[in-house]
Amino acid sequence: MSHLFATALLLTLGVGSAGLLTVSAQPTQAQSFNPLSPLQAGLMGTSSAVPALDNYLAQVEMPLAPEAGIAEAGTSSAGEQDESLDAIAATICAHLPEWERPSAIAQTKQLEAMPYYGEVLDTDPMAELAKAWWSHEVFVFTTYGLSARTDPLYLSGVWTAMDDLWDCYSGDQPEQINQGELAEMWLLHHRLVNLEWQDNQYLVTVEPVDAGLQLVQFPRRENGQTLPLSIVSTTGQALAVMSGDW
Repeated sequence: MSHLFATALLLTLGVGSAGLLTVSAQPTQAQSFNPLSPLQAGLMGTSSAVPALDNYLAQVEMPLAPEAGIAEAGTSSAGEQDESLDAIAATICAHLPEWERPSAIAQTKQLEAMPYYGEVLDTDPMAELAKAWWSHEVFVFTTYGLSARTDPLYLSGVWTAMDDLWDCYSGDQPEQINQGELAEMWLLHHRLVNLEWQDNQYLVTVEPVDAGLQLVQFPRRENGQTLPLSIVSTTGQALAVMSGDW
């Protein structure tokens, strides 16, 4: 009897082991998911596996929160929110990377040698005007006239580069400037990095350089009498802008 009982017990254990092996070979629910994320691993590592699984499934069924740059239906995307930002294709018609502003002594000597300036250089309003042009490094223009550029060229010190600037006006640029289609910007010892139209103004980013002169022309986005322009350097410094219009 004991022999028969032992044989039956062995058969029963064998069947049970086969069943266990069969179950172990089948993929479990956890294996059918992707590898556990840190959040999922934290949930499954709690003392109670059932509540953790319930919490995990509840999170899976929750609607996903919008990520950066991804909008749900009925909301504005990042691109739509930036529709007011308009990158402007500017033309650098003169780029002189080696140019340096003349010294104060050379500047005064040049102006004193010119009859137009020499007699009134030390008296107002010419003295004040010369000081203003000399103390700025960014100038903007919405008008053009050959004689009207005399003060900007000489009082700013750009007269040392005059021979390299005429290509900026060899075509129909003067006409476009005077018709309000084109604006012009002079950058002394700065280099243009970016130019955009946003919130009804031009946003300009420039990089300070030890030497260099750039004349930049760009299509206008407005038709005001003055140019709404804000300029900042790559170091975060706001720069003063002087209008050269007459």
